Amino acid sequence: MEVACPACGSTGRYGRHGFYWKYHYDDQIWILRVRCRRCGVTHAVIPSFSLPGTSIGTREAERYLIARAEGVSRGQAARGLLARGLKEGYPKALERMLEVAISRGKMLFPAAADPEASGLAWVEALCGATSRPLLSLNQYALEHGVNALCFCRASILVFGRNRIQDQISHNQGSAAAEAPLVDSG
Repeated sequence: MEVACPACGSTGRYGRHGFYWKYHYDDQIWILRVRCRRCGVTHAVIPSFSLPGTSIGTREAERYLIARAEGVSRGQAARGLLARGLKEGYPKALERMLEVAISRGKMLFPAAADPEASGLAWVEALCGATSRPLLSLNQYALEHGVNALCFCRASILVFGRNRIQDQISHNQGSAAAEAPLVDSG
């Protein structure tokens, strides 16, 4: 299966760009970075079992958030996360991260789902019924030219805003720009 570049839509045009290490609970995992040869945008290929921007598993986070949406108490829903060594305040932070992702999604896709829906109900309205709401929301975003929403660093949300000589820069205004002269006098 060939994956299309979220920035330009081309397929089969990735080249290895590097890698970095990311924690998945207590283990370090290797994250491949690729660069689209057509548009020049780099992407991190994060495995679906690892939630971007965190050190926790996607399934565990989804289980917790689904349980909370079903009315389970925070303490009871968080047992699996706390058993993995997370601090007591982390589950509440996870809920806040979901709220941020949903608010970003509503701004980026205002007509795609009921704006009155909240939390996982909004994700279901956007992506359809799914047992993997965070993964589905991230995939939906990528398929629509937007960086993954759950729980990525949001310095770049929309791809393709800065095109200079058919290249897209992650850093607005940096591509093909000359460095300013520094006056050391």
